[in-house]
Amino acid sequence: MSRRRLPAEEAKTIILNHAKSLFVEKGYERATMDDLCTLTQMSKGNLYHHFKNKEVLFLQLLAQHSEQMSQKWLHLGGKSKSPSQQLLDMAHLFGRDCESPLLPALEEYARTLSSESEAFATLKEITDAAYFAIKQVLQKGIDQGVFIHEDIDTLSFGVMSTMAGATQLCLTMPKLSGEEYAALHVKAIKLLLKGISIHNPN
Repeated sequence: MSRRRLPAEEAKTIILNHAKSLFVEKGYERATMDDLCTLTQMSKGNLYHHFKNKEVLFLQLLAQHSEQMSQKWLHLGGKSKSPSQQLLDMAHLFGRDCESPLLPALEEYARTLSSESEAFATLKEITDAAYFAIKQVLQKGIDQGVFIHEDIDTLSFGVMSTMAGATQLCLTMPKLSGEEYAALHVKAIKLLLKGISIHNPN
C-alpha cells in the first residue's frame, strides 16, 4: 500500500502526537522509530526527514511541554495577586505537572545523558523558563517590601530547588492525584515563605 504524503507541519504534528503516546506507553528506552513507523503509517525515511533521531523527537516533545508551562507561569505572573500567592500558585502548577505521563520517560532519558551531552543545553532552556518566572515574582516581592532584601539569584535558587525537590520526592511516592501532588508542593513553598517573608503569611 502506498503511503500518502502530507504537508510538513501536518506530518510533524502527527509524528509528535503518536510519539508522545509511544513514550508514555513504552518509556524512552523501549520506544523505537520502527514502532513510530507502524503508528504513523509513515516510512522510516519520512520520519527521519522531519526528526533525525529519537532523541531529537523526545526533546521536541519536552520543549512543547515546557512552552505550555511557561505560558501558564507567565499568566500567573501577570495577575494582580500578591507575590506570595503567585509563588503558591506556581507551586500548585509544579505539583499538578507530576501527573504528566511523560515524566517517567523523562527520568529514564535523563539517566542516559553524559555531562558533555548537547541535550543538556535543551534541558537547561526548559528549566530556565521556570527559573525566570520565579525570579520575576521574587523581584516583585522584594520591590514591594514583602520579601527580605536578599540576593535575587540566591532566593530564586532556593525557591526553584524547593519546587524541584518536591517534584522528585513526589515521583518516588505511591500514585497520588494531581491535587495531592499540588498540595504537597504548596505546603513546601508555604514553609519557605515563612523564611523569606518580612511579614509571615497566614
